[in-house]
Amino acid sequence: MRINIRNGALAGGALAGLAALTLAGAGPARADYPDRPIHVVVGFPAGGGADILVRWYTDKMAALSGGTVVVDNKPGAGGNIGSDAVAKARPDGYTLLMTNSSAIGGNGFIYKNLPFDAAKDFVPVGSLSQLGFVLAINPATKANTVAELTALLKAKNGRSTFGAATTTSLASAEQYKAAGGFASEAVSYKAMAQSLSDLTGGQLDFVWADAVLASSLASAGKVKLLAVTTPRRLGAIPDLPTTIEAGIPSVDIAPWWGTFAPTGTPKDVIEKVSGWLNQINAMPETREFLLKQGAEPLVGSPEATGKLLTDEMARWEKITKLAKIEPQ
Repeated sequence: MRINIRNGALAGGALAGLAALTLAGAGPARADYPDRPIHVVVGFPAGGGADILVRWYTDKMAALSGGTVVVDNKPGAGGNIGSDAVAKARPDGYTLLMTNSSAIGGNGFIYKNLPFDAAKDFVPVGSLSQLGFVLAINPATKANTVAELTALLKAKNGRSTFGAATTTSLASAEQYKAAGGFASEAVSYKAMAQSLSDLTGGQLDFVWADAVLASSLASAGKVKLLAVTTPRRLGAIPDLPTTIEAGIPSVDIAPWWGTFAPTGTPKDVIEKVSGWLNQINAMPETREFLLKQGAEPLVGSPEATGKLLTDEMARWEKITKLAKIEPQ
């Protein structure tokens, strides 16, 4: 793959201006907000992991607000269809976006001619959770640590393969290759489950996969896990070392989920919704739910979420250069 970063301006001036937009408002909100249904757009299909996560938060938002919260699934283009719908929505607090960090922070470097600008068209509201990606290998592979696997891959002299079902799995693999100093060929998949299936069948050497799918396969003895990208060990897999502990700290993509509103949404609406999200994340049942998903709560203010997005966009600029990804 070649790289052709088209979005240098996005990573420069727009990134610098993102923090200024964090609480930009068009005016005071109605005191009785919400007085009609809030629509939360998710750019992924109903019934999937993303949908399950979003519905957990929206159900509890409805209970806290005393109103109705409707989930609108608008899948397609890696989340871009849903993001575009929210970017063009009326900034009144009744249309929100719940999405992951790769879609909001990385797609500007992966897709050409996006109809929205993540740094200009959205105001951060709050964060939801952080999901770890894990390094998975076939149980028959004679490696029990990242260092041992790296040595095996180096010995293959570029004749190894890895599965790439998402931009996060591809980017994590490219970071790992750079850190380990070996070559490996990407095999593209439409779904993470397909890449893990081929890994268990011996067709791939490794896959960076989300912890939800991979941990269930590991429990069944179908894959072996070597490291997780989160800064701290996951509560659901406490024996699994982090990439920092495993000696590859540069492999650091741990996707997070956040909530965003169209730029111009009133400041007091942003603060009210952010407060609901933090209340939800403080609930013991939320932590228990997320741990079962291989994730953890990520409490954050609008300002903190804006900083997460700024950092994510800078990270993806570096990743696309490293992986030589040409926007499609």
